[in-house]
Amino acid sequence: MSFKNKNTWLLLSLLWVGVMFFLSHQNGTDTFNTSHGFTVYLANLFHVDPELLHTIVRKAAHLGLYFILTLFLYGYQLLRGKAGWLALAAAVIFSVLDEGTKPFIPGRHCDGEDILLNDVGAVLGYTSALYFGKKCLSKRDELA
Repeated sequence: MSFKNKNTWLLLSLLWVGVMFFLSHQNGTDTFNTSHGFTVYLANLFHVDPELLHTIVRKAAHLGLYFILTLFLYGYQLLRGKAGWLALAAAVIFSVLDEGTKPFIPGRHCDGEDILLNDVGAVLGYTSALYFGKKCLSKRDELA
């Protein structure tokens, strides 16, 4: 797998969307059990209150998932020679669509705060990609 190949970034993006879709479309009980089990493990590891940590983990997941999605999409756009902002736009659109489907899943609901967290994660991913993408390009140009 070469990270200089646009298809690698496309594959990573699609796989990541699949993971996100799976997590997002669990019913209310299953999604709670998934996040709570992870949180209890972390709480025991760090000796902190599991309930407080559970809230933090669930909110941080939105940031992290969309941060990574935007990085993958940006890598794809960069190697295609297309505008990087399209990666951010795609992540924001996916965020709205993803949250918009939640009311159709038992025990789930659409949450504007989650959309905001998704979009903040996407903006952070885009900003990071801009900075590091330019650094990587300038190093590649120096070597040429």
